[in-house]
Amino acid sequence: MISAEEARNIIFDAATEIRVETVPLLEAHHRILAADIHSKDDIPPFKNSSMDGFALRSSDTVGSSSKNIVELKVLGEVAAGDVAGTSLQPMHAIRILTGAPLPNGADSVVPLENVEERHGVIRLSAHVAPGSCTRDKGEDIRKGDRVLLRGTRIEAVHLGVLASMGCTNVEIFRNPTMAILTTGNELLSVAENLRDGKIRNSNSYSLRALAEENDCEPIDLGVARDNEEELLQKVCEGLKYDILVTSGGVSAGKYDYVLESLKKAGVNLKFWKVNIKPGMPLAFGTYSNNERNVLVFSLPGNPVSTVVTFLEFVKPCLDTMMSKYNGAPPVHLQAKLEHALSKSDGKRHYHRGIVRSEKGELHVRSTGNQSSGVLSSLVKANCLIILNEQQSSIEGGEEVDIELLPWGRIE
Repeated sequence: MISAEEARNIIFDAATEIRVETVPLLEAHHRILAADIHSKDDIPPFKNSSMDGFALRSSDTVGSSSKNIVELKVLGEVAAGDVAGTSLQPMHAIRILTGAPLPNGADSVVPLENVEERHGVIRLSAHVAPGSCTRDKGEDIRKGDRVLLRGTRIEAVHLGVLASMGCTNVEIFRNPTMAILTTGNELLSVAENLRDGKIRNSNSYSLRALAEENDCEPIDLGVARDNEEELLQKVCEGLKYDILVTSGGVSAGKYDYVLESLKKAGVNLKFWKVNIKPGMPLAFGTYSNNERNVLVFSLPGNPVSTVVTFLEFVKPCLDTMMSKYNGAPPVHLQAKLEHALSKSDGKRHYHRGIVRSEKGELHVRSTGNQSSGVLSSLVKANCLIILNEQQSSIEGGEEVDIELLPWGRIE
């Protein structure tokens, strides 16, 4: 049995970067950027007006007040997309619309509502400071700036920035394919009525959603019964994809055939059993063929164990493969425990919890029953309380490490 850190290190060492492809800008939405993006232009590319008003020279308005009105003659107009046909002369102004470039000689803009205009002349009763109501060249982005980092998930705002920089095509990571195989004679489809000895197959739905949420293309291999021949056939099918994730059949029971099937299929098992709860029977291996290197995760079948081990081991691996967050483990926060917790083994426990904020401090409590079969506890939880291997008991009021769940929100 190995520690959680040792397991992660083995997985990270085996992770290979996903292939890169170039796609049109709109097709990059919700994909992972495979290269840093630098700007080839200043944005905006010229100094422009941030208001509808009049472009002028600030020095012409010095000393203006309600008792000392300054008058400037209006020469013409420049709209967005146009360029002024003349340079601004002293004691003159040019009508300007939002986004239009400042005429040569102008250094500021006075908004329409701040002047009185009559017969081609504007009257000002206050000094206009240099740079007023203007946007500088490169105010948004400077030429050569690194604007987006490799590993960024491209959302709507990123598309806008990329468009502003003239990026018609983008290098992104190809979404890895993830084959999902659930195992067990006890599994029913979701449409079937429950009967003695049977449960509905929830893991395939959880795993499919987790794959999609982590930028993978899920491939559902269905259910393999506790039959060596059937299981081996399904495993071989799953090894045609980038990643194979199985759930169930990795304990030491009479009908737990998954590990043996993986070995027969040519998978090189790197470890089996991690010193954690829930999820101790987790196994990991690799498989190589002429087309690709396949990562194989065999997760325990209890529903909570399946989700927790995916979040703690599969997700960080995917992040590493697509350069997200440098493959770092989930961020831990500190929260005060609202009641005592204890454990009697030397494992690392991922205890489902509910964290809330009160007067600037985080407080956390258990969701209650921590059985690995109580999937509803994950619905109630917004975090995992981490009890390290060395800890045996923690009193109420003490601080503990917590890890926010992807769907968790702090109230």
